[in-house]
Amino acid sequence: MDREIEEKWRDEWAKSHIFEPSIDDTKPKFFVTVPWPYSNGSLHVGHGRTYTLGDIIARYKRLTGFNVLFPMGFHESGTPILAFSERIRNGDPGTIKLYRNYLMEYENPSDIDGIIESFKNPQNIADYFSRVIVKDFMDLGYSIDWTRKFTSADPFYQEIVKWQFMQLESKGLIKKGKYPILYSINDENAVGEDDIKDGDTDKVTIEEFTGVLFKGDKYYLIAASLRPETLFGVTNLWINSDAQYAMVRYNNMDVVMSADGYTKFSLQHDGIEYIGSVNPEEIIGEKFNVPFQDTPVDVIGADFVDPDNGTGVVYSVPGHSIFDYLYYGRNNIKNSIKKVVEVKSKMSVESLVKKYGLEHNESKLKEATQELYKDEFYNGVLINSGPYSGMNVAAGREAIKNDLISKNMAVIFYETTRKAVTRSGSRVIVAVLKDQWFIDYSPEWLKNKAHEVINSMRFYPELYRKLMMDAIDWLKERPCARKRGIGTRLPFDENWVIESLSDSTIYMLAYTNKKELKDIYDRLHSIPGDILDYVLLGKETRNRYDDYIMENARSAKKEFDYWYGNDLRITAPPHISNHLAFFIMNHAAIFSGNKLPGGLMISGLVISNGAKISKSKGNVISLLEIINRYSADIYRLFMAAGADISSLLDWNEKDISSVIKRYSYFIGLLEGYSGDTPGEGYIYDWFRSSFYKNLKNYLGYMESMNIRDACISIFYNVMNDLKNVENHGGDINSALKPILADWLKALSPVIPFSCEEYWHRHIDNKTFVSVQPIDTNIESRIDSGIIKSETYLNRVISDIREIIKIIRIKPEKAVITVYGTKQEDFIKGYMADSLEREYKSMIPDYMKNKNRIDPEPVDEYSIISKNKEYIESLLKIEIAVVKSGEILKKNPWPGRPLIEIQ
Repeated sequence: MDREIEEKWRDEWAKSHIFEPSIDDTKPKFFVTVPWPYSNGSLHVGHGRTYTLGDIIARYKRLTGFNVLFPMGFHESGTPILAFSERIRNGDPGTIKLYRNYLMEYENPSDIDGIIESFKNPQNIADYFSRVIVKDFMDLGYSIDWTRKFTSADPFYQEIVKWQFMQLESKGLIKKGKYPILYSINDENAVGEDDIKDGDTDKVTIEEFTGVLFKGDKYYLIAASLRPETLFGVTNLWINSDAQYAMVRYNNMDVVMSADGYTKFSLQHDGIEYIGSVNPEEIIGEKFNVPFQDTPVDVIGADFVDPDNGTGVVYSVPGHSIFDYLYYGRNNIKNSIKKVVEVKSKMSVESLVKKYGLEHNESKLKEATQELYKDEFYNGVLINSGPYSGMNVAAGREAIKNDLISKNMAVIFYETTRKAVTRSGSRVIVAVLKDQWFIDYSPEWLKNKAHEVINSMRFYPELYRKLMMDAIDWLKERPCARKRGIGTRLPFDENWVIESLSDSTIYMLAYTNKKELKDIYDRLHSIPGDILDYVLLGKETRNRYDDYIMENARSAKKEFDYWYGNDLRITAPPHISNHLAFFIMNHAAIFSGNKLPGGLMISGLVISNGAKISKSKGNVISLLEIINRYSADIYRLFMAAGADISSLLDWNEKDISSVIKRYSYFIGLLEGYSGDTPGEGYIYDWFRSSFYKNLKNYLGYMESMNIRDACISIFYNVMNDLKNVENHGGDINSALKPILADWLKALSPVIPFSCEEYWHRHIDNKTFVSVQPIDTNIESRIDSGIIKSETYLNRVISDIREIIKIIRIKPEKAVITVYGTKQEDFIKGYMADSLEREYKSMIPDYMKNKNRIDPEPVDEYSIISKNKEYIESLLKIEIAVVKSGEILKKNPWPGRPLIEIQ
């Protein structure tokens, strides 16, 4: 599609305001939302799938008579924009290079330095990339109502966030206490998934370790473990001889751990006093007692110990750790191995080493370890473990952990499930903050109501309903505020800023009445709580406001009541446990009835050339590059037809080339279209019927949000049918004439620029196809008999070709014998259990072919006779058709003709 044509239609849509809906009670409404992009950089090919699906659905709903609201806003809350701006102010070369690369796509090189200089103000980053994303989305043909655009930093929106928190607080869901959270060391701030690099696709969660204290002559070593039940099997301690270690005073004890471990430990426990560094060589060779046993074990240096994992001290249990066992063997360590867990299967470290061949190749070490830990946890019983012997592993783990802690032999130590940094590069650890504000999602009444909401919603695909239920069950306390960052101040403690996930749970309601609420804010410099109670909950206002305020409030309420709830929200699987869980829980807590969410579509992620999209892999392709290199319609077509919505979609050159080839064929059809008169005769009748059957399938698939199959039905199948018309000697233009308007309408949600252009060229140059309704009552246009006839004909042709391929000789003639009166009489008599004697010889042949006989036969003799010349032209052999008039040992049956090649 020519770039100028895309720009023309983008500008025409914008000038005509065709995607800016108003209240229309004569139509059903449909309100669809997609995630608001974070405006700190440009978007790449992977981001575009969700937005493209949203636009296809919005356009389809307009096509079928809905009044559609499809809006967009921008997320500016949190710390990333602040951190990037601060790094630019500090002259960080990596950040400056990152933004220079972004800007190279959009700006003249001579302007880039000035723009980067302006990014020292964080608001300029947000404003710039908001504009860039709007432009990219318009170029991609997204039918978004931009008049309702806002950001999470807009003052009027922050009033809504404050109102939300007051609602949650009034229901006892806002609490304050000591709580472990993900924490950015450099930013000195709590962080959420949105703040962490790849946090949406590679989750970072908090794990609780048991920090076991091993007593030495001079100090304690603290080793963090997820498996305290193996304590009685400890044979030695490992430390890294090249790492830095620190001694601290804790609970009247001198405790040694890695310097990295101390950083985390000091942010998780009170009363920590740093004493000084400790040379690891002073630790190696010392002996420390194992708690509960007073058995001394040695400290051994090992380079595999990661000082930034846990406390940098690891206790060795070679009887239940395959890695420790192999390390013992490689380094000829002779300590005796202790067994403290027994399983019924008699599986052991030694048996798994042999099973996976780990003595010679450790490539399957992780797989073997997972098998060991799983079997021991679910089927293991403690042995040789003092008073804990006989307990199952799960019970023993809790008992040993609790007893260690109660006797001051251990402390809780929190660690991240993977190493992580924020989007701006700051290290992420776990800290325990005092007086941390959080939302308590654990009350049973709230979970019950959330389950009711989920049960009432539509899910696409359905399999995500169960995952959503599980996410709600798992959700408990969620930190909801931090000390710094862009965002809304907590209304009952303005020293805190509401974190970026917690301010984006009901943001979609602001799309419905942004103008009116902003007008109220601009007049009053706030939006009073009773005004929002009136607009959003239907409560009467407590105070007297002037006519201007009340007029806007009434209008805001009317817009909200018409558009809300959110009929369909589209997002990706990583958001199930955070964005979507909060979205459902907060709505369940505050709203009811038709204001609750109506549906969720969870679309699969996008990879590029078989790999996760990342700059390090060199496979990042921006949306602007997509538009310039290919076209918006090619991109949209690929996103629609490339994979089922729940599947991973791979953006790769091979598949793109295939899409381009079919798209080019489509464009060629429309470029060469003249279409003076519709065609008449068998093949044209068949094509019209087949088209409307494809259209019927398309409508059905779209209603169930099966976008891929819908696209295949209306795009690929119809073009294949046109090839069939051509093969029959028909004229494509004549075939297209009676269906072209409906074809362009049906395709317009997927390839809107192309359809708009050819709608104006060939159908109506005064209207937009993008807002045309399509007639869905098309059953009468489908002649199932003629469709079946053509299917039968093509099957016969295929069968002849297969026979020719098998016999490997040049045939001269094919004789096709189709069923006749004898076969019909046999079937009737057999079905009626009144079979005459002369037909009984046909029973064996009938039973052999029974499952392949057509129960609703067509007139096969007539079909082949009418298309005899067509078959001959295709196969280059003579065709004869015979109607059977006798009982044969091998009979032709309906749908199963006899074919003889001569």
